Amino acid sequence: MKFVIYCRKSTENKNRQQLSLDAQERELLEIAERENLEITQVFRESKSAKEPGRPVFNEMIKYIASGKADAILCWRVNRLTRNPIDGGQIQWMLQKNQIKCIRTSEKYYYPGDNVLLMAIEQADAVETILLLGKDVKRGNRQKLEKGGWPHRAGFGLVNNVVDKTIGINEKLRPYVKRTFELYFYMRYTLKQICDVLYEEGLRTGTGNKVGKSQIHKVLTNILFTGHTMDEHGVIREAEHEALIPIAIFNKVQEMLHSRSHPRPKRHLYSAQGFLKCEVCGCNVTVDTQKGIQYYYCTNGKQVCNQHKNYMRSEYVDNLMSDLFKKLEFDEELIEMSAEAYKIKNGKDNHYTATALGTLNSELNLLLERELTLTDGYGSKVIREEVYTMKIKELGKKRIELEEQIKNIKSKVTPQITLEQIKNVFLDCNRASKQYLEVDNQKKKDMLKKLLSNATVKDKKIVSYQFISLYSVIAKAPKNCTIDELLGYKDSNLDTQDQNLMSYH
Repeated sequence: MKFVIYCRKSTENKNRQQLSLDAQERELLEIAERENLEITQVFRESKSAKEPGRPVFNEMIKYIASGKADAILCWRVNRLTRNPIDGGQIQWMLQKNQIKCIRTSEKYYYPGDNVLLMAIEQADAVETILLLGKDVKRGNRQKLEKGGWPHRAGFGLVNNVVDKTIGINEKLRPYVKRTFELYFYMRYTLKQICDVLYEEGLRTGTGNKVGKSQIHKVLTNILFTGHTMDEHGVIREAEHEALIPIAIFNKVQEMLHSRSHPRPKRHLYSAQGFLKCEVCGCNVTVDTQKGIQYYYCTNGKQVCNQHKNYMRSEYVDNLMSDLFKKLEFDEELIEMSAEAYKIKNGKDNHYTATALGTLNSELNLLLERELTLTDGYGSKVIREEVYTMKIKELGKKRIELEEQIKNIKSKVTPQITLEQIKNVFLDCNRASKQYLEVDNQKKKDMLKKLLSNATVKDKKIVSYQFISLYSVIAKAPKNCTIDELLGYKDSNLDTQDQNLMSYH
């Protein structure tokens, strides 16, 4: 047999190693020499086996599966595996005779042996890991309940190795306070805080600027308030000194996770991107000078004199508001037309509802007859040939009734569609006034919803194009009914003009 040596130690638990890698390898090589075992490869790994996915272990399995070796020499079974997935893989390779022997410092394991003993040893290794995890979690909970901190303290704090407590890093103390001051009181962004602290002397271990992620960790570390928090979100008072009041810390968390989070100031221009110059076709751009927004032609082709016509944002807002007046209808007319449309279609809907109720009743009776027929056949009261003939007849009638119900349902006018149509007209009717009352972001949203583009010449709207549906409404006569308005919609019922839900 050709053996491979597998040595492993867990780097996560340095204080409880059975043997170091060098000691394991030395002991195993002595066993191989004493028993004259052929060693083809030595695999060494510093990784916990409590979870699958060890790279060196997987490399060893591939090495054996390729036929380069057929036996394993390791210190103990728990060095080889401590989780059920890797353990199952080892046992399966033993059963398939890919692994002909597993030799430990104490015993041999062969494919023909009773696998129960090895399974017990593997299960014991898994149980040890589970119990150790529970012990660690219990110890952490007790530490937290007593006001301590069982983990690495992080930036601005230090771990006291002697009594397992944490304290303040005196060198970084002023920078921690400065970070909260810049963010909470002065509304600096994380990037600006990095720049300021760098200028004030804060450096990383390599002499570089502290990154935004590190500043974010400082702002979200509750330890600076003299409190701790466990994985369930339970906050407890701690033994160490507080640098930041808990009230300030809580407000900082709200700022970090809400719209009050400081951001670099940027100008939002509501009509930017919707206006072009009628003369040269270039975009109308906008700029802020001394706090006032001005719109003007970019004159990108260098042939236009319209770029000298500067329009203040308030003036452009009024142009847009006047443009939306072309969508207005009298609200009383909208309500009356909608009510008339509802009454007109209500009669048809009443008839179809009655017919639908009758057909559903017939369908229920038919289903009862099918059940009765099936019960009679099951109790042998009805002969099989009679049952087969009758069930086919009832099946044909049921299909016919279901088709009739489907056709009638398709003719019922849904009330929700009518309400949506009415709301579209009401929104159009209020757009002009509403545009002047909302902020720039909502102005921009309204323009995206209603307007495709517009051209300007001599500070006036010369041409414009509304979005598809609203273009139809703008062209419609303002003294007609909603029923007549629908006649302007195209004949293809699948288009967006017909499907008003696309715009609401």
